[in-house]
Amino acid sequence: MSLNNLKIYLRRLFGGAAAVGVLALSVVGCGDKATGPVSSVPLTLVAQGVGGNTARYLAPAGSPLTASSAATDTIPVTFTKALLVVRDVRLVFPGDDDAQGQIRFRGPFVIDLLSGHAARLDTMMVQPGDYARVQGHFQMLRSGDADAAEFPGLVGSTVWLEGTIDGEGGGPFSFLARIDNEFQIRGLFRVAAETPATAFVAFDLSKWLSDANGRFLDPRDFENEQAIKSAIRHSIKVGMDDDRDGSMDDDMHEEDGD
Repeated sequence: MSLNNLKIYLRRLFGGAAAVGVLALSVVGCGDKATGPVSSVPLTLVAQGVGGNTARYLAPAGSPLTASSAATDTIPVTFTKALLVVRDVRLVFPGDDDAQGQIRFRGPFVIDLLSGHAARLDTMMVQPGDYARVQGHFQMLRSGDADAAEFPGLVGSTVWLEGTIDGEGGGPFSFLARIDNEFQIRGLFRVAAETPATAFVAFDLSKWLSDANGRFLDPRDFENEQAIKSAIRHSIKVGMDDDRDGSMDDDMHEEDGD
């Protein structure tokens, strides 16, 4: 029986008002089985630095720096400070480019990459499902931001890197720069139903002073600033703690383009 014929039949049998009520109950009860709304689950965003506080880079051609060893042809660098400002991080559903299809963790977050432990940035209730990508922004720390009082030297900048270049021609360095870029990592980021989830954002500090060929980018040379900014962006990895052991999984996704 069609829906229209059912309406006529019920109206004759029960009367107008009663027919509407009976029809409503009939519609609610039809279908394979009733399904309720999916409950939100807590998602914790965690960030940390990887790569340690030392790194080795290939000596650039024509550089006044002398490699520490002719056999390895590398320049060792020791980091003593590594701070980065992330303005926000967003998980995005497939095909959703507006705010309704995104879960946004709002910062700014000042991440100490040499702290030696993962920093819990925020926890939000989110909809379970498969997210298609993670996006975010680098922006400078402003004087009115919550962390400005703790990191006054970082105000006006996005990254603050200090350390020592070893070997002849080396020495201490301090690199402060403003980065106003978006990063985007594509992949499968699954948040399971009825289970708390953790998303890890990792920054590989060992890649910050390296070009695409692994050659050293001297932070004391102003001409290397843009290349270092690009290297920082491409040092990002994001993944879910699928095995729920409280640490990053091996299958992290990397930043995938300019």
